[in-house]
Amino acid sequence: GSRAVEMMPASGEYGGVKVDTKVEGQKIEIIPYLSFQGNCEEVVHTYIDIFGGEIAKMTYWSADRADIPSEQIGKVMYAEFRVGSVRMAAKDTVDCAEGNTDRQLMVHMDTEAEALYTVFALAEGGCVLLPLAPHQESDDDVCRSVIKDRFGITWIITCPDPTKQYYADGIIWLD
Repeated sequence: GSRAVEMMPASGEYGGVKVDTKVEGQKIEIIPYLSFQGNCEEVVHTYIDIFGGEIAKMTYWSADRADIPSEQIGKVMYAEFRVGSVRMAAKDTVDCAEGNTDRQLMVHMDTEAEALYTVFALAEGGCVLLPLAPHQESDDDVCRSVIKDRFGITWIITCPDPTKQYYADGIIWLD
């Protein structure tokens, strides 16, 4: 069945707090938050090894918590990390529905060589669904590859199409 949900007003007051939906002068950062079924720590270290980055915080489920299943103890409760320049978050879960890793992440690389390195690194233990090649559906002058890594995450890796550009005076010119 359906249930009624109280919606926040676009402006006015809500619970004694002045509400204004405009977010002016603030930078909003969308943070991908991924769930894994017991291998979150390995995932985080693997992605940092491939793309560079660092772990900002990693906490683990403790046996002190009576409200969690025993198989969750010692697993990652919350991880926040940077992959390249992107902030991400992740956790381990025992809930099969919540641990669905059918997500896609896209990374734009500066060169074909960087893209190929990334494709091969992500494909280790996974599979290449689409080899790095010019993107045929559009004339956006990029190459694209699709990889499903060993953790079940689908990656779309793109780079400029090297056959559509030339270099002059330190500037990349597109045909």
